[in-house]
Amino acid sequence: MTDILVRPAPTTEVIAADLARSLRLGTRYTPKDASDAEFLDALDDPDVLMGVVGFDDDVWWLLQHARDPLVLVPAVVTPRPGGTPGSIERVLLPLDGTEEAARAVAETAGLFHTAGIELVLLHVFDERTVPACWDQSAHAREAWETEFRARFCGPLVPHPHPEITLCSGEPGEHVVEVAARVADLVVLGWSRRLAPDHARTVRAAVDAASVPVMVIPVRARLCSVISDSAATGE
Repeated sequence: MTDILVRPAPTTEVIAADLARSLRLGTRYTPKDASDAEFLDALDDPDVLMGVVGFDDDVWWLLQHARDPLVLVPAVVTPRPGGTPGSIERVLLPLDGTEEAARAVAETAGLFHTAGIELVLLHVFDERTVPACWDQSAHAREAWETEFRARFCGPLVPHPHPEITLCSGEPGEHVVEVAARVADLVVLGWSRRLAPDHARTVRAAVDAASVPVMVIPVRARLCSVISDSAATGE
């Protein structure tokens, strides 16, 4: 049996239970007074695939050192309109239009899709990335979406026509706002680098999101191990 490691709290236990049910995983709990270092040691167990913790000011140490995904749960989780409290039914996948970003979440997206969880893609334009064709309003979005799906949704997130939400402006702000409207969980890949010019979207989402945020470090082993477990019925 492969497990989700949970730092006990009312909100983390609810979210971990739903993820375990959807992904066919077990759960194990650390003592409430376990230190961050002890939690990280437990997370390194080969049979633990991800951790679920509450967000506080010290969680960034865990994020920087964890080699497996962490689901960060706000102290108060606000369900999206029409959502079921404590249930992960819709997942937001922000993509910045690079293959690196798509690869970071592609396998996890496949797992959620296989579990029957709806995927919503988000792309945020800025003044540097808005397509040149965008001033031709009759065809701009259709042409852009066709190319975007072909480059990212097909080979990297291969699911039938996931919804794409488009915004313009600061990515982190839009991740928070869109998640509150349409999602129960946000999935973000990151490099574990917290220099001033890095991780701005991750910082914004973790600091302000009203729903849990799954942060996946580059080269995390989550997806292949879950896939093997599902295939063998473990």
